[in-house]
Amino acid sequence: MHTETTTTGRRTFATATQAREHQINQWTEKQLQTHIMLLARRLKWRSYHTHDSRRSQPGFPDLVLVRPDRGVLWRELKTTRGRLTRDQQAWLNDLTQAGQNAAVWRPANLLDGTIQKELT
Repeated sequence: MHTETTTTGRRTFATATQAREHQINQWTEKQLQTHIMLLARRLKWRSYHTHDSRRSQPGFPDLVLVRPDRGVLWRELKTTRGRLTRDQQAWLNDLTQAGQNAAVWRPANLLDGTIQKELT
């Protein structure tokens, strides 16, 4: 069996897939957001993101995605190690208790297919 070795920075990976997974897990929220918004647009979702959250209600979710045949998704985006603030958790809890689809997406959710599944 042939094993391909790929080097990313100082780390060596057995496969290109492992190298890509490592890279995605290092993404910032902005990188994750950009990828998700491009995917959502391709899949015909309307999206909203507050560009300057300093003038917005604290904790309001990063993304609101709407598609008439699928409903509304409220998503807070976090890095692999990012933590929710109390206000962010309160928004997600209130939205969920109101019957809305509200959750957190992280790079791992892109890798495990969760984001793709929820958007298709």
